[in-house]
Amino acid sequence: MNSPDKIKPNTNFTVLYVEDQKDIQEEFQDILSLLIDKLVIASNGKEGLEKYQEALPDIIITDIQMPLMNGLNMIKEIRRNDKDIPIIVTSAFNESTYLLQAIELGIEHYLLKPVMLDQLQQRLQSITTRLMQKRELELYQLYLEDRVVEEMAIREEKESLLIQQNKAAEVGQMVSVIAHQWKQPLHYLYLLIEDLGIEFDYQTLSKEYIQDFIKKGTDRINFLSKTMDNFLSFYKNSTEIKSFSVNQVTQEIFMFLQDPYKTQGISLNIHVNNDFSLTGIENELQQVILNLINNAKEAFKGQKRADANITVTIDIENGLGMIKVEDNAGGIDETILNNIFDLEFTTKKEGNGIGLYLVKKIVNQRFKGKIDISNSEVGAYFILKFTLDTGNSNGS
Repeated sequence: MNSPDKIKPNTNFTVLYVEDQKDIQEEFQDILSLLIDKLVIASNGKEGLEKYQEALPDIIITDIQMPLMNGLNMIKEIRRNDKDIPIIVTSAFNESTYLLQAIELGIEHYLLKPVMLDQLQQRLQSITTRLMQKRELELYQLYLEDRVVEEMAIREEKESLLIQQNKAAEVGQMVSVIAHQWKQPLHYLYLLIEDLGIEFDYQTLSKEYIQDFIKKGTDRINFLSKTMDNFLSFYKNSTEIKSFSVNQVTQEIFMFLQDPYKTQGISLNIHVNNDFSLTGIENELQQVILNLINNAKEAFKGQKRADANITVTIDIENGLGMIKVEDNAGGIDETILNNIFDLEFTTKKEGNGIGLYLVKKIVNQRFKGKIDISNSEVGAYFILKFTLDTGNSNGS
């Protein structure tokens, strides 16, 4: 073996060197120490296998003919669990049998003794360059995975904020609904009190009158209290995941919207052919249905229709839970149908393009469902479809 010139070591790599002849082992050890940062020595195949399991080297250099276990048998054992580790075989034998067995075991190089230093250095340099590239690629993949996780966390946080912002906007709309719900009962209470004063002035109060007054007043107060309780329940920031009835969720929305929509000339209808249950956060589905109904209502703006109506249908079709929200407002321009669910896409002057984007997100991600929009002969309709668990139907 030639004497080495000054060589830059391939650092951060461990080489297992297996050689039974002491003189060759010592000389090779000195040479390899110049080329490799960390070197592990073994004197036979059995010891080499043990050192491999302890040190988990990056590269193996081994002789073939050795006591206890030869180099090829050692490689066979290593290859049972490690198909990729680069292996260089050094041998004084130029027999085709050894060479063919070595090729079958997937060795990198077969070098005949005496091994020339420049030849060994070239082989090691080729292997360590490839290993370094592999390490850099793995580090880059880990970096990308971390970035993906980080970006997903940021995106989820932004979407959570969007949901809360959208809900806050809905609260503003619902406050006006509550005001409408309260206006008539409060006016009725005012009339009851006025009438009580008149009866007192004319001294015509009777036990029956007082009992009737208490009953009517209590009924109206209970109605106001229930309306507020439902409103607070509707907008509670719940994160509880549970099974709930789709019909019940929809009925709660209708309780708020039916009268105020009627005053705007829009008939709000619900058809429950087959109710079904979903598992998730209940008020997120409420938000979805409310967004779709409000979106349909906006489609009637500027129209003077005597038959304006929005219908929600709940059913089970082909084993899927279905919610259909349809209107007769004339439909949506076909050229923009594919953009309806895009973030910040809106056809309204004061719209922000968040509502329908969030609707699709909630349906797809939270409830693992699908949502589509199409035009009918008289208007537009959204169809939401959900996979049902066993026993998820509640009947009609």
